[in-house]
Amino acid sequence: MVEAALLQNPSDFRDPIHGFVQLYPHERRIIDTFEFQRLRRIHQLGLTHYIYHGAEHSRFGHSIGVMHIAGTAVKNVIEKNIELVKERLHWSENQVFENKTRLICLARLSGLLHDVGHAPFSHTGEKRLFPEGVTHEDLSAAIIKQTQVGEIIDQDCLAIGISKEIVADIVTGQATIPEGFLQELITSPWDADKMDYLLRDSHYCGVQYGKFDLGRILNTLTLDSENPGGELTLAIEDGGFHALEEFVLARYFMFTQVYFHKVRRAFDLILTDFISELLHDMTESGRYPGPDALEDYLKWDDIFVLAAASERRQETSRNPAWRIVDRQHPKAVYETSASPDAGHARRVLNSLPQAAQGEFAELTFWVDQAVDHPDPFRKADIMIKYPGNPPNWRSFKTESRALSGLEDVGQVRLYANVRGDQQKENEIINFCRTYMA
Repeated sequence: MVEAALLQNPSDFRDPIHGFVQLYPHERRIIDTFEFQRLRRIHQLGLTHYIYHGAEHSRFGHSIGVMHIAGTAVKNVIEKNIELVKERLHWSENQVFENKTRLICLARLSGLLHDVGHAPFSHTGEKRLFPEGVTHEDLSAAIIKQTQVGEIIDQDCLAIGISKEIVADIVTGQATIPEGFLQELITSPWDADKMDYLLRDSHYCGVQYGKFDLGRILNTLTLDSENPGGELTLAIEDGGFHALEEFVLARYFMFTQVYFHKVRRAFDLILTDFISELLHDMTESGRYPGPDALEDYLKWDDIFVLAAASERRQETSRNPAWRIVDRQHPKAVYETSASPDAGHARRVLNSLPQAAQGEFAELTFWVDQAVDHPDPFRKADIMIKYPGNPPNWRSFKTESRALSGLEDVGQVRLYANVRGDQQKENEIINFCRTYMA
């Protein structure tokens, strides 16, 4: 059978998070392409290794981890709910092995390729540096459809119903497949991407904030048989309830302590400025090439950017390239609480920078706001399955007391290029405090 042949002769990869991870021949072929090998040259967390020196890891290892988690999760939920799956998806007994294999392979491919379109330093400057309306997911889809990656998918997997178009649609969250739980495992508040990066980033940063019981979540994931629309969506058994709370809190603490660390964000700001400078010098649009110019886009990686920074470094002018190469970040001179009221946040965003610039005309200021935070966990929901005949279904959002106090993280900071001038830094800090009082 084609399905059985596809999953023969696996290779073992050693992974620092998941131990031995198996890869099948078609996955190895994809990993060996230029497009996927480029992920070795894309830092997972931008310049975070300037703060947490161990955070040198790349999108390459993360993508393999997401593949592993997504495949394991799909296998578990299908085997646990096989009668429900056969009923809702109209599988005959003879189709079970074939269809289960197809979904596991599809989940693994989608997890493996979900980040293949990332720009240099991952999320740094995405909104400012990508063409209008384009995201890294759009670039991932284009790479899947237009390069050797997609050719391998069609050559090796089309016989079991997996095409490059289906994989690309799942990666962008646009798939209209009856197995909705598979889409959730790739793009949702509970996806395999977050499950891997929390553990991986925590490990490489040398912190404990991102730790949670992944094994317990994977063993208790199930399907919601009472979904009003009849779709098969993810749910969790009551035994995994606290592990899921732990997962949400891990994301919250990693965001507040690592991802929105004030020095990390300072480097994101100047790195974005520098890449923007490069793009304006090297492209007509001043932005990364889009999906219609993949060959040009794929030349951009961390090594390309850092080499340009070394060439353009000017200590006398204290330019962005110098700040990156010599680790000379701007200083935070004012910051709100983690969850400020809307009026306070607006004043810091809209009026404080202009007031500070008017008072200190010789300086450069940057303003930054937390925008990618765990608040969607309070808005999204997943059902909890409690024992009973029939089972008792309850909402995670309403059941969790531990998460009820989580507030939206909307912290705003003002930065200034006063590094090395303590007197001037103190003047600006006092000015900002007085202005905002």
